[in-house]
Amino acid sequence: MSKKIAFITTVNHNVGDDFVREGLKWLFREYFQSDKLKFTSIHKHVPATSYYGLENLRNLVWSERVEKYLPVISRIDRVMQSDILVQSGAPVFWYHPGYSDCVSGNEWYFPLIHRRFLKKRGGVLANIAAGTCQKYYSDGSEFLESDHIKNFIKEFHELSQVTTLRDSLSGSVHTKLGLDAPVIPCSSIFAINEHKVEQKPGEYVVVNYMHGGAHYNFGQDIDFEGWFNHFQKFYFELKKKEKHVIFSCHNLKEKEDAQKIDPNGEFFFSSRFEDYLKFYAKAKYGVMNRVHAGFILASLGKPAVIIGNDSRARMAEQIHVEDYFVNDVDSEVLLKEAERLDSERGEWLHKIQVIKSNSYERYMEAFSKFER
Repeated sequence: MSKKIAFITTVNHNVGDDFVREGLKWLFREYFQSDKLKFTSIHKHVPATSYYGLENLRNLVWSERVEKYLPVISRIDRVMQSDILVQSGAPVFWYHPGYSDCVSGNEWYFPLIHRRFLKKRGGVLANIAAGTCQKYYSDGSEFLESDHIKNFIKEFHELSQVTTLRDSLSGSVHTKLGLDAPVIPCSSIFAINEHKVEQKPGEYVVVNYMHGGAHYNFGQDIDFEGWFNHFQKFYFELKKKEKHVIFSCHNLKEKEDAQKIDPNGEFFFSSRFEDYLKFYAKAKYGVMNRVHAGFILASLGKPAVIIGNDSRARMAEQIHVEDYFVNDVDSEVLLKEAERLDSERGEWLHKIQVIKSNSYERYMEAFSKFER
């Protein structure tokens, strides 16, 4: 059976989003057991990319202007043509009063869901691998303080034929609102299945550094200088023990920041997510700020640890990968973690096979709501 599946994702923007989407492609292929699935992607930060011919548009202001003049009809629009419209694994739920929230700060929900999906005939909506983006130690109680946030979460849940969550905080928030949705490890662990990438013998240790440990700080008083100094000390101590240490950089900003730590270091950067899958396949283990880098390493049977500063890092708990709040670690903790990861290299392939097997079954159960 032929089906058109449109992903609300990013395009040529974020390697982590690519991993999530590619894992979902494999899961959909598995569920429908069909080689006739047709996938397409909409760049969520520029919703007008739902129109065929506007794929390269990268300006939200222009996107909003275009929206005023182009009609929403199926022959020129990805949402309107889709059989299944999928929010593809990203922070969907966030609330930071006075800064940003998932209603006022969401540029894609109204134009893609309200303006398009709710006006089309046929097709279903799915919210897969949805997560939070809160302070690291959030318990989710802040979501209950806002009616418009609660209403958004409830509406999205009611509109979605399938909802799965990727972190326990999302699960807790949904439970508090009386909503039922399974918490399943992020679909990114299946990206290597979609691209048939297999584990290779470990040739190098991978490290990933982000300024402050993540994208934001959310008023948490992040010790930016301290994190730089701790990571730099750890890195040079690690190089004394490991012959080959490589910085993985998911964008050029990360490469620039990594070069400040070691101008003479070795750096991996690519514009193609496929290259990262192959690169991580040859790693020994990884000490990472990027959450999805840790997920890909783990999916390949490579041990990893994730250090972050918001609730996204805590989704690592779903695949039994250790995570830390950036202010809670120093170079000594990082070195001990590296030693632990090295000692666990022989165990991880079996561990992740069990995790992936269980996750696969749970995704197939969730997908059972889709009509084959």
